[in-house]
Amino acid sequence: MDKKIRFKNALPLIDDWIKFQIFIKEIPGAAIGIFVEDEIIFNKVYGYANLENQVKLTGQYLFRIASQSKLFTATAIMKLYHENKISLDDRVSKYLSWFTSDKDDNLQNICIHHLLTHTSGITCDGNTAHWTEHVPPNLEKIIRQVREGVSVFKTSETVKYSNLGYAVLGQIIEAVTCQSYEEYIQEMILNPLGMTNTVIDVEKGNLARHATGYGMKLPKQPWIPVDHFPAGTMQAAAGLSSTVEDLIKFYQAQMYGNDILLPDHIKREMQRVQVSYNKDRRGLGFEVANYPNGETVVYQSGGYPGFKSLSGLNQEDKLILVVLTNVADGPNYAWFNAITTLLSRIVKNGEYRPQEEEVPDFNDLTGYYASESYFALICQVGSQLVLISPESDDPASTLQILKHHKDHTFITPGGHPFTSPGEKISFIDGLEGEKMLIDHHGGKIKKFKIS
Repeated sequence: MDKKIRFKNALPLIDDWIKFQIFIKEIPGAAIGIFVEDEIIFNKVYGYANLENQVKLTGQYLFRIASQSKLFTATAIMKLYHENKISLDDRVSKYLSWFTSDKDDNLQNICIHHLLTHTSGITCDGNTAHWTEHVPPNLEKIIRQVREGVSVFKTSETVKYSNLGYAVLGQIIEAVTCQSYEEYIQEMILNPLGMTNTVIDVEKGNLARHATGYGMKLPKQPWIPVDHFPAGTMQAAAGLSSTVEDLIKFYQAQMYGNDILLPDHIKREMQRVQVSYNKDRRGLGFEVANYPNGETVVYQSGGYPGFKSLSGLNQEDKLILVVLTNVADGPNYAWFNAITTLLSRIVKNGEYRPQEEEVPDFNDLTGYYASESYFALICQVGSQLVLISPESDDPASTLQILKHHKDHTFITPGGHPFTSPGEKISFIDGLEGEKMLIDHHGGKIKKFKIS
């Protein structure tokens, strides 16, 4: 069976799992997109752009993508490198005369590639509390901090994430191009890709286009909206806002086989592991992850007050996945990993058989079921019925592809011993016409709906 068809067959399961996650975790809003080969096969929004006014989320609302902005900055730097306007081995001070300090000798060793890979050793955010007080530092404050010294480690000693480092890269872009960071990114990246629903920073003219972000929610407390504030001089590290469709356009340009922004040899350099520290593996702008079924994914996450996001690219399968949420503690990593592993298991595992010519209709069996001790999500994937635990952050590990016995009776597969492999489950009509699940022990599990 064509791989893309298998991906498409998995989408109802992804959709139902996300709906339950939204329900059980009370997430205000989310947008999820999946692109395979040459097509957006999944693009859905869930929940609200604004809870207080019950404004439903649509695909046109902007999410703060925060540190995903670093991918745009890294791409811009690599364009300048490709055009021989800079070298990655150039010292930062070659372009920024103020990047020096009598109190911090380490600064003279920092090159552009150190900033790209977070190995410069400098502080993450300096000494201004801009993410909590919502007032970004101006360039004068950044220069003053640099002169006082900003190194925490020696250059190349370790991987130390630095928003300040990417803000400095933004200043290098301005120095080399004689344009503002915003002008250069708009002209050289957003316009060529047709990213008309992406902005470099929040400001009065685009504020209404943004979804409302919400802070972390304490138990039994309401969601608290977070006021939007501009990133200012931190734009190159965390300023951009975007949508699922626009981010997919950006990642399409990062796929091999086109030179819309960069030739393949530059993209390979960006996406290969340049440095690693413990489990942290970094390219140039990208992070690099390997999944159990052998997939390599390059990605970047983002966290801005009120927002969490993550997007990534699997070159082998030509698959792009975008996860956006408008809540400060959104499950961006959990959802990205869960969707990636679910798709991988369904598409690549041998237990998933090719679709039959006549696909049985199990539609009346599918849905959410709940007992006193567990939840179950039953979903049809192609010609097969599958069961997962919808509350799990790792649904692929709970996935059972049920073997059709006869009528509405199925046999659970081998695997985990606690799933009663080889035993039968069946579905019967309940008193109100809804199906009920009869488990391995003969217990009746009721079906329910989520709002």
